[in-house]
Amino acid sequence: MMSAIRKFKPFQVLFFLTILFIFITSPAPASALTESEVNPVNTPEGVVVLIVDGLSAPFIYPELTPHALDGTPLEKASLENIPKINEDSARILEFRAPQTFTEGGHSVLVTGNPGADSELVSFKDATVFDVLHRQGYLCIGVMEKGDSWSIRAEQDVILRDENNSINNMKIALEQQEQSPDTPEIPGGLLQVLEEAADKAPGYITSKETREKYSGYDRWGIDTACAVVEYMARNMPGKKYMLTVNVGAIDSSGHHRDNYGYVDCIECLDADISPLYELCKKNNLAFVLTADHGMGFSKDDSKGGHQSEKFSSTEETQLVPLIVYAQDIESGVVSGKHGQEDFTPTLLGVLDIPDRPRFVEGKQILLTGHVNLKIKLPEKGYAELRKDGNLITSLKNDDQFVFLGLEPGSTYIVRAALDSGKSLEEQEKEVLLETDSVIEFMEKGHKNTENVKSDLGSEENTTSMAGFLKGNSEASNSNSKHLIGYFVIGLVNLAGVAAIAKILKKN
Repeated sequence: MMSAIRKFKPFQVLFFLTILFIFITSPAPASALTESEVNPVNTPEGVVVLIVDGLSAPFIYPELTPHALDGTPLEKASLENIPKINEDSARILEFRAPQTFTEGGHSVLVTGNPGADSELVSFKDATVFDVLHRQGYLCIGVMEKGDSWSIRAEQDVILRDENNSINNMKIALEQQEQSPDTPEIPGGLLQVLEEAADKAPGYITSKETREKYSGYDRWGIDTACAVVEYMARNMPGKKYMLTVNVGAIDSSGHHRDNYGYVDCIECLDADISPLYELCKKNNLAFVLTADHGMGFSKDDSKGGHQSEKFSSTEETQLVPLIVYAQDIESGVVSGKHGQEDFTPTLLGVLDIPDRPRFVEGKQILLTGHVNLKIKLPEKGYAELRKDGNLITSLKNDDQFVFLGLEPGSTYIVRAALDSGKSLEEQEKEVLLETDSVIEFMEKGHKNTENVKSDLGSEENTTSMAGFLKGNSEASNSNSKHLIGYFVIGLVNLAGVAAIAKILKKN
């Protein structure tokens, strides 16, 4: 007896191909994450990063004295509010910029890579913003300078001065195109930003040079305050990073003399307190830093920072880093540190052990605790032991974070998979000096990075970034395109077959 052959109707074929297309193009489900607070931590609800363009640490740090190229000591800023902020904050004494120009400084700050540029910033998982987006943070920018194309692309929404000009201020509001991967921007926040953009010209109407320059920076501070107030009132519990760049101090260094530069610093000092107090009130971390400093040839001269004669000076390379959060241990932090340490340090303050893809900087430990993240290839179990004693255990997940661990202590991590599959190692020992990530691999799968901390690696280099982007991303893109073309072709053929069948019946 001949077996029956089932004939599929064209619409059934179309339905099957549609389901196949959706299955192929749908992203894999995101990994889950379970946290355990081993010891109490007070994680900030977000962070405000104030990047003061061109602010030199020797002009505001009491331990340092600025000098001109000819050796003349220069007048320092007389400050009232920044010293008060220092009392509750950690202040890094030596924080050095490896690149003394605006694009380079911002690129290093957000990637943790000392050789970073705008192109590296644009790479996948290359910045602090990428790490924070994976944690559900909203990234907001208010930038008068430093708004390179790749920095802008990392923000969910940004206000920026298109002209980077005090005399011709032109504020534009930009936001990412909406997609399943981008968070929705609240209409109320957009309204706050639009109102701030409309008010901007009123800050620079004065004919007095001092008031015009200080007004430029004051607009940035006032706008940041408006954003923090909106988020506290309308989106409590929503974590976010607000990046603020104020540009008048840099412009003062270039276009006024060193006395005008110092005067502009003092004006910012007078305006900064409301933003800092809002951060304290709403459990936000507050960070003050700069992209580069400023040097002067002699007393009563205009300054610079990028040219060869200025770029190697302490006044140009040394920038401030002042960090406030409720868990921060206040005081002066000694040692040699660089801008590449900024991103791992900031993520540590936010209790996030993950790091950007090309980070080479190390975490400056500013809290009294460290954190440990465990990654499994699939759902499983992880337990944490110290001195032979079980500290805590977590299960039914593929990622775990242990918060509030003791710095300088050795821990044992044991893991197993729910499926019963074997791991390359069931137990790992780790000495925790800073936040770390431990990855367990399924048996038979090579693991190149068992423990990731802030030690850097050979693949975390700018040159390697080009190779990684050019090969892995290109090949993934090409594969997706081929699959898409194949499915579209099959759908078209099925459509033609259906039309032909209808015509034949008629």
